[in-house]
Amino acid sequence: MDYIVNGGRRLTGEIAVYGAKNCALALLGATVLTEQEFVLRNCPQIVDVENMLKLLGAMGKKTVRFNDVVRVSGGLTTTSAPYSLATLLRGSALILGSTVAKYREIDLPLPGGCAIGARPMDIHLDGLEALGIEVSCNERGVSCRGEPKGARYNLRFASVGATENLLCACVLAKGQSVLTNCATEPEVVALEQLLVKMGANLQGVGTSTVVIDGVESLRGVEFDVIPDRIVAATYLSAAVATLGDVTVTNCNPTHLKAFLDTLSPHFFVEQTESAIHIVAERQPQGYGSITTAPYPLFPTDMQSLMLSLAAFSNGGSTTICEKLFENRLKHNADELNKMGASVTVDGDYAVVSGKKLHSACVASHDLRGGAGLVIAALNADGRSVVSGVEHINRGYSRLAENLRTLGADIVNSD
Repeated sequence: MDYIVNGGRRLTGEIAVYGAKNCALALLGATVLTEQEFVLRNCPQIVDVENMLKLLGAMGKKTVRFNDVVRVSGGLTTTSAPYSLATLLRGSALILGSTVAKYREIDLPLPGGCAIGARPMDIHLDGLEALGIEVSCNERGVSCRGEPKGARYNLRFASVGATENLLCACVLAKGQSVLTNCATEPEVVALEQLLVKMGANLQGVGTSTVVIDGVESLRGVEFDVIPDRIVAATYLSAAVATLGDVTVTNCNPTHLKAFLDTLSPHFFVEQTESAIHIVAERQPQGYGSITTAPYPLFPTDMQSLMLSLAAFSNGGSTTICEKLFENRLKHNADELNKMGASVTVDGDYAVVSGKKLHSACVASHDLRGGAGLVIAALNADGRSVVSGVEHINRGYSRLAENLRTLGADIVNSD
């Protein structure tokens, strides 16, 4: 499937953000910790979440969806994740810690997801070994056996997925665990809040040091998936691309601080508790220097959006340094240059000289990169075709339809 985009249409109006993919996947992984019923509200209807629900169902959980409400209940009937489902998404890794904590074993094929770099699981597995779990790996997957026991563990890098897996492993462990250098992204905080609501004994929510005293069992709860900050940033970027006037609602502006701090010097940006209003009157002369880093600094998941914004800025230069995933810059730089951009990549650095883009046929290589190419196509003169929409659909619900409500000329094409 492709998106066909006729650029140059000014976007105006109001658009709401739905639940966060990265939050929903972590919360669904945590449902393995109990057989009692979970109710997740604001759960996005996107490909990755649907595949996660299929994975849980194939392993024995009962899952029911009604619009954006998902109910998950029952226990696992197997601790071997099906290869055909686990390899569809990176988020399948998020059943690792909860399954070994609850069932003392798991066989997990290597997770799938975007082709944006190595994305190793060494921190996940090293942390589990620190908790006394026996870990074995081969080219197809990983096996874990044993009962988690309390321990101190310092994450060598503040990995979101590893933090989430280790939190889930520790809440049912014997004794006290202390995790340091934890990720503090909003999605991690939401998981911590969920675990506390389930009955976990957890101190340090939202901080880099979390102390967990293991408990015997956890209960099912009702919980709201937080708004998707990456989707919010995408809608804001669409407004910038088209010199538009857009209000993004049902979001948490504090979750987008680094992104908004980059836009605010150049555009009118007004924030309320749950909305952001942006008016773009002209493209800036570049955005200076941007480096991706763990939260609360500039998110890697917004880097592709920023690369597009820099590509069609009004002259000037922008330098973007991607410190987390080595392939993210290269993929989109090549595609943007097909649209007339001037992007030069050297290792993990991209130097962008802004210029007006023209239409082209470009290909999405990953989820966030695909969204970035849609943003570029909205700015470009003429008719662009963005292929690889299956990548975009992993994290966006009805992106073309939602952009059309703001006035974009974008359609799906089979």
